[in-house]
Amino acid sequence: MKKSYVLIGLFLIFIVAITIIGSLIVTGNVEIKASSDILLVQSNKEVYFSVYGYSIDNPNVIVNPYGNSPLTALVMFETDNYSEVEVIIKSKNGNSDISYKFGKDKYHMVPIYGLYANYENTVIIKSEGKEKVLNIKTEGLPEDFGAIDGDRDNFMFYNGNYPTAIDGDGEVRWYLNEHYYGNVSVLSNSSIIIGSDRYDENGNTVSFYKMSLLGKIYNEYVLPGNYYGYNAIYEDNVVVLSDDVMVIDMQTGEVIERMASNDGYDYVGVSDDSVIVGKEGVYYKIVDGELEETQYSMAFTKGAFYNNTNNYKVSVSERFGSLGETLVSEEKVALINYEKAPELGFVAIEMELDRVKVTNNSDDVIYLILDKFMDKRVYEVDDVRYINTTGLDGKYTIYYKMGDTIYKTNYYIEV
Repeated sequence: MKKSYVLIGLFLIFIVAITIIGSLIVTGNVEIKASSDILLVQSNKEVYFSVYGYSIDNPNVIVNPYGNSPLTALVMFETDNYSEVEVIIKSKNGNSDISYKFGKDKYHMVPIYGLYANYENTVIIKSEGKEKVLNIKTEGLPEDFGAIDGDRDNFMFYNGNYPTAIDGDGEVRWYLNEHYYGNVSVLSNSSIIIGSDRYDENGNTVSFYKMSLLGKIYNEYVLPGNYYGYNAIYEDNVVVLSDDVMVIDMQTGEVIERMASNDGYDYVGVSDDSVIVGKEGVYYKIVDGELEETQYSMAFTKGAFYNNTNNYKVSVSERFGSLGETLVSEEKVALINYEKAPELGFVAIEMELDRVKVTNNSDDVIYLILDKFMDKRVYEVDDVRYINTTGLDGKYTIYYKMGDTIYKTNYYIEV
């Protein structure tokens, strides 16, 4: 009897060992490397954010410090004593200068918002009885920027082809040069809430950002469902339109409340401390989980660039939540008879932080196969498909099936 237990134990150990070894062995030789995590990229940029050794007479000036907010800059320097800093951005017409003050400090990281595009901006920095005039030249707007429509007011935030803020003269004074998704909500600390630039194959985003006006992503909130382009500030948290109308804790990323299921809504907002949802021009107030039709008019967000009088602080960014596991196809594929295809052929694969982007460049449906020992996943790819790495573990050789032929590539991914 004891001998039987020993044999069973050895057999189980053998199976576990084979499973572990099998998960590490792939027949492909070329790994598809993951693209850099944007949170890491911006952290690397912050290495150059130094105040030490710089003075108001010779400040450290970085235009567009995070690479995605072209009409901003960061001015850094030391002062001998704890001192206030005053900043003046001269207007084109001479009648609408932007001016503000920051509180006392010795080590100054002063954010500059509200520059004009394609213009040599005059920015005046004052501290400790000294004055420094900076000439900050900016590039022009992107060719596909688009026309400025709607009301003009200081400062109106909206999202056309790019997230944008305009002044009362209709001049663009801030924008993000990536195609972030949905409306812009302005917070009281010179930051915003906006949908991310991480889209799925249906054109929806998988997350939203809390971001400084300088373009730094403080937090990414990955939702359990898609993000459908609308958010609003609600009781110091964020209400978003996802597969449900959800309230997200800005500090932890947790879902505090699911207020209602998404019944085809195309808007969510807040009015008089109540959450409003809209559908085809009709609006409803959510009260205790019930909908009450109400009168409501959508409007662009108005906000102030300089509503935070503290120096800019470098802080650690954080990502909350994770993507759901991608469902596999019901297609049955036996990896017995296949042709070797060292290159990917009609399939283009890009590895991201937490998902794989698969592009089918053929006119036919392709089945992508990720294979390792005792773990085979088949995914149907019509045009573009994202495969979330949630649920994957180890190294996977890449095959694909086109028509009746299976091709084994020389590539693998590692999760």
